Amino acid sequence: MQFAERITTIEKLPYEFRIGFVAFCAERCIKEARLHPVARKQLESLPLLLEGLEMLWARAERGVVPAPEAMNAVLAHLSTYDSTAPDLENVVYHYDVVLVDAAGEVRSGLRKVQDPETATADYVVNALEGPYHSVSVIYADYKNARKGELAVIDTALLRLLDWGNKPFSRAAFEAIPEWRRGELSRKYAENRLKGSAEDDE
Repeated sequence: MQFAERITTIEKLPYEFRIGFVAFCAERCIKEARLHPVARKQLESLPLLLEGLEMLWARAERGVVPAPEAMNAVLAHLSTYDSTAPDLENVVYHYDVVLVDAAGEVRSGLRKVQDPETATADYVVNALEGPYHSVSVIYADYKNARKGELAVIDTALLRLLDWGNKPFSRAAFEAIPEWRRGELSRKYAENRLKGSAEDDE
């Protein structure tokens, strides 16, 4: 599916489905994190990240709007996952890159919960960038990793389109086949990926 096709598909989806898609992309990052020891260990100490993800699922599936205080607390926490580098051009990661990407996904989703008018197709489609970026820097064969991850995401979008008039449920994403992961990139395997400046090296 081309980028423009994804936007067209999302344009056909109601608001709850769009938030559900963002939640799906955020959960893709969380699932990826659980495959890697450092990220998995860090995740154990980040309950607010998982709480934020559940806020997205609750809004999409049950229409539950989080209390402003709770949502603001999660957003404040997620803002600590990275920071601007001294060169003012790059970003420093304070956690494993896949958790930084997950935080970005959840933060973006919660902003769309705060202001539903921002959940336009042009913005929602960018949710794929989190898992896409993660696998791009985690795996040595980044081209196949990107291809595999996008195949999962595109399948999820088509599942939502086929879901019809039924209320949104994450059950729409059940049994989407996973792609086969390969060797880790050396930099990620050696835990040397500390910021965006290293992403393209």
